[in-house]
Amino acid sequence: MKRALALTALLSLSVMAFGQYRNSSGIRLGHTSGLTYKRFLANEQAIEFIASGRNEGFQFTTLYQFHKPMNIGFDDDFYFYYGVGAHVGYERLNDRLLNGPFNPPTLEFQNEERSFFTMGVNTIIGIEYRWLKVPLTVGLDIKPYLDFIGMRRTKFRFWDTAISFKYIF
Repeated sequence: MKRALALTALLSLSVMAFGQYRNSSGIRLGHTSGLTYKRFLANEQAIEFIASGRNEGFQFTTLYQFHKPMNIGFDDDFYFYYGVGAHVGYERLNDRLLNGPFNPPTLEFQNEERSFFTMGVNTIIGIEYRWLKVPLTVGLDIKPYLDFIGMRRTKFRFWDTAISFKYIF
């Protein structure tokens, strides 16, 4: 326990000494909830990886992001970010199918559960607060996505909103 506290204190001091961070890892809570890892590359540009669950399946998302300081009057730790990326994974779908070769008038339904491979593109727009003294970031974002492979149809979801909490290291 003492070693964990000492390591946390050392990481906190190193983050505060530099005033910025290179890596963060945490959770994303929303439609596609999951674990997230962000690494800054250069000039407030980052790559983020999200491993999440969606529709009883699994999805892996990669996003390239651009961060801009918001420069609001009372605090300089708010950042606006946007980016693009892609995802791959699988989902389960419950289909309700009509029985019979010519859909008889009795209209008996049968549920069929299937798993589908999905692949698509993502965008992200959000606001992040960098609380460097703790070290923690809190973010709120919208991550629209388009599935163009899988489930026999194209699917678009605009309101994939989430809140995220990440530890800075």
